[in-house]
Formats: sequence, structure tokens, C-alpha cells
Amino acid sequence: MAVAVIITTCTNRKRKEVAPDLRICAVETASLTEVAGQWAKRLASAGECYLPAAIYGGRGFQEARSVAGVLEARLLIVSAGLGLVDATTQVPSYACTIVPGSTDSVASRVRGAFSSPQWWSALNKVSPFGTSLLEALRNTKGLILAALSDAYIEMIADDMLTLPEAVRARLRLFTRAPMGRINPGLRSSVMPYDERLDGPDSPIPGTISDFSSRAARHFSDVILLPNDTRSPAEHAREVRNIVGAWRKPERPARLRLEDPAILEILRAHWDDAKGMSLPRLRGEFNVACEQGRYVGLARIIRSERA
Repeated sequence: MAVAVIITTCTNRKRKEVAPDLRICAVETASLTEVAGQWAKRLASAGECYLPAAIYGGRGFQEARSVAGVLEARLLIVSAGLGLVDATTQVPSYACTIVPGSTDSVASRVRGAFSSPQWWSALNKVSPFGTSLLEALRNTKGLILAALSDAYIEMIADDMLTLPEAVRARLRLFTRAPMGRINPGLRSSVMPYDERLDGPDSPIPGTISDFSSRAARHFSDVILLPNDTRSPAEHAREVRNIVGAWRKPERPARLRLEDPAILEILRAHWDDAKGMSLPRLRGEFNVACEQGRYVGLARIIRSERA
């Protein structure tokens, strides 16, 4: 069974300049459905468009694109701003994310209840660039390798669960999300890569942000066989056999600082060429900080600079 489709996520990092009206923060606050409608009108009237490969930066996207090229598979991109996009579709550069705390978080524009699955459903009904997951996979016959973060799996889980059983049997999920955060109906599709993918024995170490795509890359390079017809359970067992022999990465003892001290670091390096991010705070400055805490502190810096 050949691989028919690779599914990956969009990236916040854009290689093309984003027009001011294609930032979700420019949309008026309204109900979720109304925000989706306003946003779709802006997308439909967008100016210059490009292939996704010219817009999305970062190793995670490039790994997924490389896997699709090697396997001669269709590449689909899960985008919080565009919907499900084919890699051959020309799209505008935009700024829209489901990550809370970001300036361009769609949740900040929604009045009332918000959830990423609800946003995904509303967006797919009106996006001029997206297609439905069912339509995209309807006539495929090979394996479907989906490299997704926990936030994006949560966003599109309902769509995955509505796929015919025969299609879901071909799905292989790659993620760093804890199994408890994945819908029970999708857990049998998860390939059991873990932190050892970043350990000293891994042939493809990296960061959390590109973990999913690197896992899919390893699967396609090492696990996958020509005309592979093995079940998800058989593939998972093979992954465990290989990854289980690897050592876990050593975790450095990081500094535990109070919020004012971390804020000083963020202020001092916010405009650096590298940019400030949680991985940099942890890796370069050796500071212990949870993601939720970092989001709150970064929000303070952005408000100071507004």
C-alpha cells in the first residue's frame, strides 16, 4: 500500500509579508460564525497569492514537504486561517492562529464561547481556499500520514472521526501530544514516537515544534516497506521495537526564576534577530518556564509595546 497523502500543519512563521487586513486581529469582534464570515471575505479579496511552500517557514513544514516529495504523495496543510489546503493551491499570506495569547489568536476576536473545533467547522464552510477532509481523502487508496500538534489534532478530530472506517484504517498519526489528550477514536492510529526521538541515539533529533514531522519522516524512511499493507497495530509495534532501544535525552537542570526576572530577559531580547520564543528561553537562557506561563508573560511584553 503506497502512501497517498501527507497531512501537516501551517506555521506562524511566514516568508511573505502579511497585509494588515489579512491579520485576524483586524477583524471586528463578533460571534464565531460572524468572525468566520468576515475573515472569509477578506481572504476572497486578497491580493497576491503564492504556493504554500513559498509562504510557510520552519523545519516542520519542510520535513513534511520532503516526505511528500520522496513518496510522491499529495501534501495537505491544516491551516487555522485557511482550512484544509492542498499544497498546489495558491493562497495569500495571512496571520491567524488558534494558539491563545497571540496577537492574531482567533479566540480574541470571538464574542462568547470559543473552541477550535467550532472554528474549524465554521471556517471550512466559508473559506475560499479550503476543502473538506472527507472530499480530499475520498478517492485515495494509500496510507495517510498525518503529522499534527495536539492543538491541531483537537481542532480537526471531529472531521477525522467522521471519515469512513476503511479510510481511518489507513490513517497514521504522528504527534507529541499525550495519549490522554487524543480522542479515544483516534488513539489506535497514533504511532508511538516519544521523547527518545530527541535522544542521543535518534537519527533525527530536533525541537518540539517539528517533532511530528520528524516522526513521520523517520516512519517513511525506516518503518515503511514497499507496498506496505500492515495494520496500525503492526506499524505501532515496529515503531516501539526501534524507538524502545533508544536512550532518552538528558534534561538539563534549568533556572527557576520569578516572573519579574523572566520579564527582564524577554524585554532585553525581544527585538533580537533570533526573536524571542519559549524554546530560546529554555535552551539559550536555561530558564524553566511552562508554555502557559510563557504565553502570559509574552502577552505582558506585547501590551507594553503596543
